[in-house]
Amino acid sequence: MKTLNICILNIIFFLSISCENDSSFTIDNTFSSLEISTGEIYPEFNKEIKDYYITSLNTINEIKVKLNGFESSKTIYINNIKVISPITKIKLNIGEDIIIKYNSLEGEEIKYTIHYIPEDLPKMNLITKNNPTNGYILINLFQLSTININENNYIAILNNDGFPVYYKKTSNQIINFKYFLTTDNKKRFSYNDHTLGKVIVLDENFNEINQLSLLPYNNHGYYSTDNHDFIYLNDHHYILPAYYTRENVDMSSYDGSNSVNLDEFLFQEIVNNEVIFEWDTANHPELLSATDPIYYNQYATAPKVDYFHFNSIAIDPINHNFIISARHTNQIYKIDRTNGNIIWRFGGNNDDFNLTGNQIISHPHHATILNNGHLLLFDNGVTKSPQESRIVEYELNEANLTANLVYEYKDIGRYSDIMGSAQKLDNGNYFIGWGGNITSQINANKSDITEIDTNGNIVLDISFRNPPNAFTYSYRALKYNIIF
Repeated sequence: MKTLNICILNIIFFLSISCENDSSFTIDNTFSSLEISTGEIYPEFNKEIKDYYITSLNTINEIKVKLNGFESSKTIYINNIKVISPITKIKLNIGEDIIIKYNSLEGEEIKYTIHYIPEDLPKMNLITKNNPTNGYILINLFQLSTININENNYIAILNNDGFPVYYKKTSNQIINFKYFLTTDNKKRFSYNDHTLGKVIVLDENFNEINQLSLLPYNNHGYYSTDNHDFIYLNDHHYILPAYYTRENVDMSSYDGSNSVNLDEFLFQEIVNNEVIFEWDTANHPELLSATDPIYYNQYATAPKVDYFHFNSIAIDPINHNFIISARHTNQIYKIDRTNGNIIWRFGGNNDDFNLTGNQIISHPHHATILNNGHLLLFDNGVTKSPQESRIVEYELNEANLTANLVYEYKDIGRYSDIMGSAQKLDNGNYFIGWGGNITSQINANKSDITEIDTNGNIVLDISFRNPPNAFTYSYRALKYNIIF
């Protein structure tokens, strides 16, 4: 009898364990839909579709995965973590997919995958990595093509292996992805959305916190924000650029038409939603004669003329005046932050520094003043012979208006007629975004991002893969030592 009782107990124990192990086979583990905190999944969730992509994802912050229709009786795993509530927090490794698994009523394993890398995100090629500076690389990725047009654009943060640790996808035209540590020590990211005509500001978790455009002021209304640049000092203090059209301007004194529409550049410094400073090219008619000769004849032949073509704005860290780069005048301008006067012009046909020979610049981009007072910029070299692009650093004597070229870097034969950036890192290395050239396949196939040490040795070289009949570019590439 004792033996029989033991056998019965063993059978009961075995059945209870079996039922417990098979509970997922007898409970409907399905859920109605899913949401990811960092972006929208696509296609829309359907129980029959097992593979998905997402508009934005990152490995920097914690991610929340929400299963709608989840109940505690269900047995579901997300990246091998058992789900215990509708929202599960996970931290992805670089390149790791989000995988949701459970067993169906029939005992079949069901798996849904949200892929880390979208199919149309341009791929990176790591060419050289030799002890580069620590930090993250901010880029925006878009394609230029007359045949195969990809309507999707990306902002992305790369690590030193060229792998995206964060990305965001949009069909809007977006460029100029930047990072700011604000005056009150907050991390902020921004990008210029040309489709919306606004600057989009993100917090340290990449949540959108603001959309900014210029304010009515001085007898004009709202202006859309231009997409070339932006300065963010804190959540209540920023500098926004814009273009507007001045119509029916008499240009006969410049051998032009007596009715020309001009693209004028304007920027505002805004504090607490009020304009405290505004600067407008229309108030400086002398700039009309500064445009490069290759555009000068447009005053007579074109219905609309972009004679200035702003592409960067910075603040001099020493005296806090503004530094403006204008591609079509071949000039960098220092503008008094109090009265708006042009303090000096660097380059171009009325250059205050009398540049000669190799000092001369053409169609510059991304001009900044370094902490030591030097001027750093990307020189596209459009009207120079040979046409070569480079980064250049000048020691300036602003009292005597002299400039000494103290550094240049170029890759023989490399020419980018559009875009480009130059940055000097804290350890003295230079970080270069090479911009683009849509007429040269040779240049398009070169690297897009390069970091060099003080001796000119390449310590990091990354290229973007070009699909057939298209060129992949980033307007700028900027590196920041961000601590998340």
